[in-house]
Parts: sequence; structure tokens; C-alpha cells
Amino acid sequence: MMKIHDQRGRPRVRKNFQVTLRKRVPGIPDALLRGNTLDVSQSGAFIKTEKWWLFELNDLTELTIFFPTDFTGLDAPIGLQGSGIVRKVDPLREGIAVEFINELKQFRPMTMS
Repeated sequence: MMKIHDQRGRPRVRKNFQVTLRKRVPGIPDALLRGNTLDVSQSGAFIKTEKWWLFELNDLTELTIFFPTDFTGLDAPIGLQGSGIVRKVDPLREGIAVEFINELKQFRPMTMS
């Protein structure tokens, strides 16, 4: 069952969606990291990732959140691509809080087959 959490002014959906994050690491090409949302709203998300420790406050990251057909009602899964700023690094939850630069509804759609 999906739960909505609303203490921040924007409703947050507590749902697990796959995410890819691009992280710039000095001396190597951009790292493509994988994770899962613990919650997501129009303005941000908390993302659990094994490499949470690579991120620092105010890091800029590009991310793609993947939504399955059972959530969207579409015929194929869709990814929404956009940018965000890391606002919290949480070692206890092994993840990061990301504030989106643009609202989620303004992210670029990517269809998947």
C-alpha cells in the first residue's frame, strides 16, 4: 500500500522507485550510481544508495527516477530525468536527500521498451 506523508508542504509518496544518479568524482569519468527512493515528492526525494558516502552537501547531481506501469497506468515504464542538489547526507539511513531544481513534473521523460 502506498502512503503519503505531508509535513513539508508538498505531499511525499513513500514508495520504492529505482533511481540512477550521476556523480562527478575527480580523476574518473562521471560515476553512474544506482539507488531507490524511500519517498518522493514534486520538490525532492530521499534516495537510499550503497555509495551514499560519495556525496557531500550541496553537490549537484543528475538523476533519473523510473516509474513502473502499475504506478503510472502507461503501457511502458517511464523514466523522468532532471537535476537536484544534495541537501542531506544520512549515514544512518544510508542515503541522501535531494532537492529538485525543477519540480518532478518538469523532468524530461524517457520511455523504455
